[in-house]
Order: sequence, then C-alpha cells, then structure tokens
Amino acid sequence: MPIDVLLDLPPEQAQTDVTVHDYLDKLQNASTEAYRLAREKLRASAERRKHHYDLKVREERFKTGDFVYYHYPRRLESKSAKWQRTYTGPFLIIRLIEPSNCVLQKTPRSKPFVVHFDKLKKCFGATPASWCLLTLSSTVR
Repeated sequence: MPIDVLLDLPPEQAQTDVTVHDYLDKLQNASTEAYRLAREKLRASAERRKHHYDLKVREERFKTGDFVYYHYPRRLESKSAKWQRTYTGPFLIIRLIEPSNCVLQKTPRSKPFVVHFDKLKKCFGATPASWCLLTLSSTVR
C-alpha cells in the first residue's frame, strides 16, 4: 500500500470542508484554462509556420493563353519514383477562376478541367502542333 495512504495527509493539507461542487468547479476552471493556453500556443505556432512558408514561396502568375505543365504524379510499380515523370502536358490555360484556379485543355477537342495554380509549371517550349493547326485554320477562313 502507498505510504501517503497509510500515513494520511499532513494537517496543513487536510481540508475536510471541500465539497464535490467545489472540486468540480476547480477541475472545470483548470481544464478551461488548459484548453485556452493550448489554443493560444497552436495559433502562435500556425502563424510562425505561415510566416516562414511565405518567406520562401514565390507566387507565379499565369494568364489565359499560356501553356503549362500539369503536376500529375502516377505511381508505376516497375519504376522508381525518382525516374517517373510527374508532369504531363503541355496544356493551354483556357480561363482563370480567381483567386487560385484555372481551366486547362490538352487539345482543342479534349475536355477542359479545373486545377489549382500550385499544380502548374510554366511551359517555355514551342506551341504544340494541335493548337497551331487550330489557329492556322481559323485565320485562313
């Protein structure tokens, strides 16, 4: 048996006039205070993480008519992730949906789809042939 149970509490710590309601109030106040402190620390930590992220992030601006590569990671079993292509494309930006999305289309006949700017990388290569043919045919008419 523990020693404090055998010897009882010292006289200065022994309080016999504590009721159940007093104990519950004290416990509730302590838990409310602990919750408030935890929320404060979590908020400060989130603000610190956001600040450090914002220092390094570089926002890239896209406009309608730009060609981009779309981040589409696929996991193939026979290849290492290091050697797999994670970007597909190029895609044409058809429309911007502010503040952070846009509509992409692979070819003039393919179905457009909506993506977030974070999944895009600017394409600096030549315009794909399928789009060149479309612009040529529209100018000839």
